[in-house]
Amino acid sequence: MRISKLTWIIVLIGLTIGLDACSGSPAQTPSPTRAATQTPWIIYVPVTSTPEPATVTPLPTVTAAGPARAPTKPPATRPPATKAPPTAAPAAAAPTASPAPACNLGTARPTFPENGSPRSANGAIIFKWDPPGTLSGIGDSHVGYMIQMQSRRGGQLYNGDTVYVSHNKYFQDSQFTYDRRAVASLAGGDTATLTWNVTVVKTSGSFNDNDYTVRPPDLIKCGSPSEDLQVQLIYNQ
Repeated sequence: MRISKLTWIIVLIGLTIGLDACSGSPAQTPSPTRAATQTPWIIYVPVTSTPEPATVTPLPTVTAAGPARAPTKPPATRPPATKAPPTAAPAAAAPTASPAPACNLGTARPTFPENGSPRSANGAIIFKWDPPGTLSGIGDSHVGYMIQMQSRRGGQLYNGDTVYVSHNKYFQDSQFTYDRRAVASLAGGDTATLTWNVTVVKTSGSFNDNDYTVRPPDLIKCGSPSEDLQVQLIYNQ
């Protein structure tokens, strides 16, 4: 038995109405029934396709950027710690030297031999001077005199000597004798000019009146040297 198209349409419409009734949807007014001779509705959806381009344009290459990093800052470098030089222990203060005792006794005045007097270069010479006014009579055993001598031959320095005598010894003898061997050493076997002066001095010890070449200990000057006097030493063959 062949069922016609109209019969199928009617059956479909009925099924549709029954389904709507079962789902509780409000009844809808069925669309007017088409005549049995009408062709069922066919809906055509036009599909337009755009042809793909023959050449594919490549997309620009994009390099994925990594996460932004903060600029690397070099670690701060500290200057090497410098050790303070060890503090030296304060140097012990050197003991302060005691100042030499004040000594101002004045200046002696040479009197003999007179300036320019001739003397034999083969014999002893006697020297005399006037002590300063502060030294009269026997006095302080630490006070005495320093006699300095220089000899010249032909204007050139040849020899020299320094001798010492205590004031008390000089006061007792009223002179100082410079022996002949010392004089001969100054002349050196020839005619010479002897220059001499005398200075008041003081010592912490004592004078060696048996050897006038010995310098007393801790000798200090107690006045200015006297004026220079000259003696002409004549060498006699």
